[in-house]
Amino acid sequence: MKQLVKLHKRPSRDGQRVTFFLRYEGENGKRKWETLGHGDQRKVERQRAQKEKELRMGYIEPDSMRLRIS
Repeated sequence: MKQLVKLHKRPSRDGQRVTFFLRYEGENGKRKWETLGHGDQRKVERQRAQKEKELRMGYIEPDSMRLRIS
């Protein structure tokens, strides 16, 4: 089975820490990436699996629900 969400890591400028981010294709076919604000490998892998599950099940984020007075 093809992996829909790919995990990448980028070292910080000082080389002491690592920033992880997820890359995937959104529902409209555009490539998206999400930066994760931590360097915990186990937590990152859980988030990747959760995003993969959402994409496979067809989860769509709700549109803006702005209220206007006519």
